[in-house]
Order: sequence, then structure tokens, then C-alpha cells
Amino acid sequence: MSANTADIDVSNPEQALDLGNIRRLLQRMEDSIIFSLIERAQYRSNAAVYKPNHEQLGKFRLHQLLSVGSTGCLGDWFIYQTECLHSQVRRYDHPTEFSFFGPLPEPLLAKSDQREQVLAPVPADARVNKRLLELYRSKMIPSICEDGDDGNYGSTAVQDVHVLQTMSTRIYYGLFVAESKFRSERATAEALIKDRDSEGLMAFITKPEVEARNVQRVILKAKTFSQNIANQAKAADESNPTYKVNPEHVGALFRDYIMPLTKDVEVAYLLARLEKVETGPGE
Repeated sequence: MSANTADIDVSNPEQALDLGNIRRLLQRMEDSIIFSLIERAQYRSNAAVYKPNHEQLGKFRLHQLLSVGSTGCLGDWFIYQTECLHSQVRRYDHPTEFSFFGPLPEPLLAKSDQREQVLAPVPADARVNKRLLELYRSKMIPSICEDGDDGNYGSTAVQDVHVLQTMSTRIYYGLFVAESKFRSERATAEALIKDRDSEGLMAFITKPEVEARNVQRVILKAKTFSQNIANQAKAADESNPTYKVNPEHVGALFRDYIMPLTKDVEVAYLLARLEKVETGPGE
């Protein structure tokens, strides 16, 4: 159970580590993220959704939230309840799915098979969902949503879950990028890992020209997906288009937050690639 990866067998190295497949999946994930941001932008920032210790949740729910690492806000409650449900159908068995909160309920469904693990164990340092959650609320929401309160707290929280899960999947798909790079340039990667050279590993995985092209593609997609069409007959001649969400801001979200988090995940994963790492609850 994972967004946008249904046609790839992630237990098959030839499929999962093929850079063409990875590139295609990442571009599909861009679409999902952009559409989800457009949907979130229809609501105001609604800061009340993120206010700690939301009284209407009641003492029991607040205690439950605080025990899994939450601030007790309404938004966290929606995330946690969604994750509890998804955990029971084994969403977090997928190698690029990590929860924002934990522990979560044990799965109800039996494993369908014993799949080969293409990735090495993912260290705790490579789990960045708490950082993503903070950046989303403090940086991304103000850039795409009109400030204020429209009272649509439930709809806001539901859409936040979709945005965050989609972004998270895209970020952790960088694990396959890192593994592919490791296997294709093993000698270089091992030397950097043994030297604990984080900066060298960051340079090893970074291609500035590719990142620049990716950001421009995201901006073009955001323009295409979010343009307001007042009159279908005039759509092709629209000289002063307006958009449901600022395309440049969407591009900036990828450039300033999603891509850097992805690369942080990749570097942390590579630093532990030669070790035997015990896995634990996602963060």
C-alpha cells in the first residue's frame, strides 16, 4: 500500500533500482503533491487546526496523542487516526512508507508473501517526518494558503493528511535513488561512507542541473493544473491567467523543502549503508 508505486515490484532490484522507473514514479508523485496542494489552498491557513492541546478532543484522546509524540492538536489527531487504520492494512510494510506517529496498531492482514528486501535497514537519522510536519505547518501552509480562519477545520485536517502522506512517500523514495547510486558506483560510495564524509555524499547524490529542470517542470505542472478557466472557448487565448495556487510558490516548496529533505534522507541512509542497523518506529 503506497502512493504511485503499484506497477513496480519493490522487491525486484531490476525494477526498483532502475533509474528510469524511479524517475517516472517521482514525476507521478509530483502530480499527486501538486493536486493535493491545490486542494489545500482552497481553505485558509486555519491555525486553530495546529494549536496544541485541542480541548475538544477530551482528556483521553489528548493523553493518547501526547503518548505518541504529538502536541495534541486537531491536525495530529487526524494524522494519527489515519495512520492507525493504514497500519492495520500494512501500509508501513512498504519500504518507502514511514508513519508520523507511533506506536501504531498491529496489522490485521497477513503478509501476502516474504519479499526480498532491496534496501538496507533504514536508520533513525533518515526518518524526517517530524521535520516535514514542522516545515509544512510553519513554511508551506503560509506560502500557499490565504491567512485567516474559515472554520473548515475538518476539511483542512483531512486534506493535510493527504498532502503530508504524499510528500512523505516522495521523500522516502529517495532511498531507492541512494541504493541505486550505491550499487552503480560502489567504490566511490564506500570510500565516502568509510570517511564519514557527509558533504562528499551530498555532492555524490546531487545534480544541480537536474534539480533545476525538476523545479521548472513542477512550476509548469502547477500552472497547467491550477489555472482558472473562466470560459472554455477562451482558454487557449488566456493572456493574463490566474491560478488556484501560486505556481512559483509550489516550485519553491520542492526546491527549498522537499528536495533537501529527500537528499538528507539519502545521505543518512548511505552513511549507515555498511552497517547492520536495527529498524524501529518511523519518525
